Amino acid sequence: MKFYKKPIFTGFSPNLTLSDTFTACGFLFLPWKWATLRMGGAQKKVEVWLEKYFESKHAYNYDSGRTALNHALKACEIKEDDEILVQSYTCMVVSNAITWTGAKPIYVDIKNDFNMDSDDLEKKITDKSKVLIIQHTFGKPADLKSLIAIAKKHNLKIIEDCAHSFGAKQDGKLLGTFGDIGMFSFGSDKILSCVRGGGLITNDDEISKKLQEFQSRLPLARKLKVIQHLFHYIAFAKGKPLYNLGVGKWILGTSKKLNLMNRVIYNPEKHGKQVIFYPSLLPNSLATILLKQFKTFDSINKHRQEVAKLYDQQITNSKIIKPDWSDESVWLRYTLLVENPTKLHVIAKKQGIILGNWYNQAIAPRDVELGKSGYKVGSCPNADKLSNQSINLPTNRHITKRDAEKIIAIINRYGN
Repeated sequence: MKFYKKPIFTGFSPNLTLSDTFTACGFLFLPWKWATLRMGGAQKKVEVWLEKYFESKHAYNYDSGRTALNHALKACEIKEDDEILVQSYTCMVVSNAITWTGAKPIYVDIKNDFNMDSDDLEKKITDKSKVLIIQHTFGKPADLKSLIAIAKKHNLKIIEDCAHSFGAKQDGKLLGTFGDIGMFSFGSDKILSCVRGGGLITNDDEISKKLQEFQSRLPLARKLKVIQHLFHYIAFAKGKPLYNLGVGKWILGTSKKLNLMNRVIYNPEKHGKQVIFYPSLLPNSLATILLKQFKTFDSINKHRQEVAKLYDQQITNSKIIKPDWSDESVWLRYTLLVENPTKLHVIAKKQGIILGNWYNQAIAPRDVELGKSGYKVGSCPNADKLSNQSINLPTNRHITKRDAEKIIAIINRYGN
């Protein structure tokens, strides 16, 4: 009997590297680096890199994707009671970014690829509609041709939500460059991660002027919050390898209880409220880590595609619905539709595999106050249905071929 099983994670800070952890430790424990914990040269370098990579005239960075989206909406001159069209099967932080402007989210149903349904979009547009947010779920491009045509027909501004899809393309063109504004997240479970961060790009000079003005008013991140984000690297570097022994669970659980590290979504946000310590600028220390990830993410995205291809080719269980293959997707997560995903989670966990639960509710996570999001159950029936069947397989940089084959074996046995 094997004493130790390597834990396999879908989430749990999947981009974590030893190099990033050493960088975080440097900012935490080397006194000569403390002066650049919050402010330094890395933030501007991130913006310059984004401008160059996307061939965009303007780029801005923020403490998070939710702050970036909120500023993007404000730059579109959103007023109270304006309507923002956004897909269901999304996260509460997206809903909050809308409602915090005073606008109203109008939820559009999804197709079976987890992206917005253009037919339902047409039905939801009114005279109050001002902005269309196009989400590229799990790194797969949405039906941009149809969605953009509808937006132009109704004179809607377009914000591309590329939180899942950094580096993905459609017809050879990078996602984030099709609309008026492209939004990116650098949160702990995203394609690129510095634990918490966000960015915007635009080629519109008028929008850029507003974004620059809004960004100039943002405060530096609070020192305690920056320290918590940096400690995240230490806690996860120690906790993940030891997770299946119980020690790792204790490290991560204790760190969370003692507020030694950050939360992905804070409790007030689950109830539609803003926290007092955000929004803010992206801290220099986190920007430094992000710059390092820029150098390797193309190879990591290629790795994701290779792992996803294994799933696509080797999952043969007729009771499982696989996503349609796309060469242009970056496959942040490989999402299956199954009956009773909770049961599959339990089976996999017994084998040391933590599968993902994005999204187990039309507006996730499950413990949010749904009424504060403005979503009504039943208004987007396909999103409600798919969220009760979704389960994610990992594709991240740490998933080996052997790991993927172990997961595939569990999936192929499920229900048989």
